Amino acid sequence: QGHGAYLLEEKLADVFQCTLGNIASDQTVVIKITYVTELKHDADSEQIRFVLPTAIAPRYGSPWGDNTSIQESISYSSSTSYHLDLNVTCRMTSSIQAIESPSHHISTEVNIDGDPKVAKITLAEDVTYLEKDFILVVKSLDLDVPRAFVEYNSTTETNCVMLTLVPKFALKETLVELIFIMDRSGSMRGEPIQKAAQTLQLLLRSLPEGCYFNVVSFGSHHDSLFPQSQLYSEVTLTRALDHAKSMDANYGGTEIYDPLKWAFENSRFDMQTSVFLLTDGEVWNVETLVELIRTNVEQKKDNLRLFSIGIGNSVSHNLVESVARAGKGYAQYVTISERMDKKIIGMIKNAIKPPVKDYKIVWTGNESEYDDLDKKEAETKQTINIFDKNPSPPPQDPIVTDSKTKQALFVIPPIYSGVRFVVYCMLAKGVSPNKEILLTAQSPDGPMKLNIPLDPVMLQGSKIHTLAARKLIRDLEDGASFIHKHPKNKGKPISVSVVEEQVVYIGITFNLASKYTSFLAIDESGNRSVGKLFHPEKREVPIQGTFFSSYTSSPRAVSSYMGPPLAVSSYGSSSRVASNHFRSFNARSMSSSYSLVGKSPLMGVARSSKKSKSDRTSSKEGASLDGSSFSFDIEPNEENVEESKTKGHELKLNFKGSKIEVLYEFLKFQSFNGEFNSASFYPCFDKKEAKDFKEIGIDNEKILCTALAIEYLEVVMFGQFKDECEMCWEKANKALRKLVTEKEFDDVLKKARDLILKWVETN
Repeated sequence: QGHGAYLLEEKLADVFQCTLGNIASDQTVVIKITYVTELKHDADSEQIRFVLPTAIAPRYGSPWGDNTSIQESISYSSSTSYHLDLNVTCRMTSSIQAIESPSHHISTEVNIDGDPKVAKITLAEDVTYLEKDFILVVKSLDLDVPRAFVEYNSTTETNCVMLTLVPKFALKETLVELIFIMDRSGSMRGEPIQKAAQTLQLLLRSLPEGCYFNVVSFGSHHDSLFPQSQLYSEVTLTRALDHAKSMDANYGGTEIYDPLKWAFENSRFDMQTSVFLLTDGEVWNVETLVELIRTNVEQKKDNLRLFSIGIGNSVSHNLVESVARAGKGYAQYVTISERMDKKIIGMIKNAIKPPVKDYKIVWTGNESEYDDLDKKEAETKQTINIFDKNPSPPPQDPIVTDSKTKQALFVIPPIYSGVRFVVYCMLAKGVSPNKEILLTAQSPDGPMKLNIPLDPVMLQGSKIHTLAARKLIRDLEDGASFIHKHPKNKGKPISVSVVEEQVVYIGITFNLASKYTSFLAIDESGNRSVGKLFHPEKREVPIQGTFFSSYTSSPRAVSSYMGPPLAVSSYGSSSRVASNHFRSFNARSMSSSYSLVGKSPLMGVARSSKKSKSDRTSSKEGASLDGSSFSFDIEPNEENVEESKTKGHELKLNFKGSKIEVLYEFLKFQSFNGEFNSASFYPCFDKKEAKDFKEIGIDNEKILCTALAIEYLEVVMFGQFKDECEMCWEKANKALRKLVTEKEFDDVLKKARDLILKWVETN
């Protein structure tokens, strides 16, 4: 009939494809996409992080299930003719303190129309290509304060509550095993592996006494520093530091499954185990990894947690967040231009604390819906004749698929100090939330409780409903929804058809593309005469990327991946090129909202890449990128290495300066148990030997050095790098308390502080 057809479908959790059909000659096509997302947690307090996906880097392995065709659908190039235009309007509920982008150069206009809560952001570059995700970090007052919002949706006639806060609490440390799994595949080459190795050194120096640790490296193969985790000591620390200094991205592909499996199988069963996965996340087989993690977490109960760190400009958020969610940890992200040490140190601080358990949120006065179900059920059941000659078939209990309160995520995510906590609850028609939302939990140090007043202003619209609906779908797909956990469904198998039915209902109600819902639009506008049928022309648009240097020296596709963030297959009756526009807007979470309007061509279907030879066989995690296995054998440039070493030796650090390089150098003087006791320590303070400190009256050299180090970190480094060095500072305090009496402790520190302050003030 000559009508236009447009199909939007979810290929994978983070890959969507839009297909355009029957585009007429000289026709302009405008595609408008609504992108609603939770704003991600950032390491600093009072900060949120907005990510607009514009690129997905090449991924290792093969898509699973029915999505293997994705590998053949995209090509990419080192240069393209299209670019990104972006205008951002940022509205907060309190004054905006700072706005920055770790990914792009931006121009910022604040205090719009005299309102300190509104800012506008544009790209500062003349031309911006879609080669990396656009990231915006906004700092605003009171972002971390506990809040509860209720939104009324006039279409569904329902209320939905959103609870958000950044918890702040302190728990005692526990005996723990820490396993660091480092991605050393070819895609980590350059700054990513350098930053990861440097950060690992800081982490190793920050570990508490009494812990066990190990380091696992992976690529096409994997190996470990120790056969099993070793007790933290001066010997094991020195060996681990040497290992970290020698790290390079020379392990080939990205086989994550086997190193994770090895780490779980070789972890200790007599203490809490925390696993840290540092990766650029460029793999397809997310579901396989999630199932592996979930199985092991269930086996070890509360004694296994996994934290993930996504490194790079186009990291797979689906991988990084999915594995952290399955591992009952949380995820953090760092771009090439950001430091990762602060973010991972925060994870270490939470990992050495015991897990919080037995969460419960009271949303309404109808929480008794699940209470006394067994009693009511027993009262309504008929008595069964023990001797019935003609017994009737037992009645089939239907699966309960409705509830007055639908919490998402139903299994409340773990609470960590300093990490944003968000939970939704969609209420049935006629049900209103309490004026205060009650959150309770149980820790080894005692019960935990918080009452969060409900915001008196009721929001109107569907954004919070949509965010909650996406979480409900995730719960259903993960087998952890209110249906799976309902007391009346206990012991009953929840069939795929039941899950599909619920996902379809939610997807249609809130216009969400999912595993079971796609959206087809027919354009019947205009009268078109249909001549004859012929094979449509397919326009191929490559994806811009700087990914090639990470994998291979030649600009060819080494992996298949879907374009950013939408792949479009254009079928038309003309050879003329359609003009495409990408628009993303109305991203809102918590107290902030964004309006984003940008344009870029939508990606076209591409030919499969040329196969490359392999020197190493990939493991069972997945097939190769193009149907064959492959490897990366990358050697560092010896001249650059030597040049760097020479410059490093010539550099004389000023220890009065608050710089991260100075901090790293200073912490080299600390031993594993927190003490500072080294002859090379004194030149930091322009002294040659211990007797040069005679003026402060501390005779014991070990006490002198440790006290000076404590005050140096506090006076010089805490202002800018407190999070990075706080664990080392705490270790030093514990060490000093072992060296002096309680009465002497404060006196020694005061003497050391006076000297440090005097030293800082002198030129």
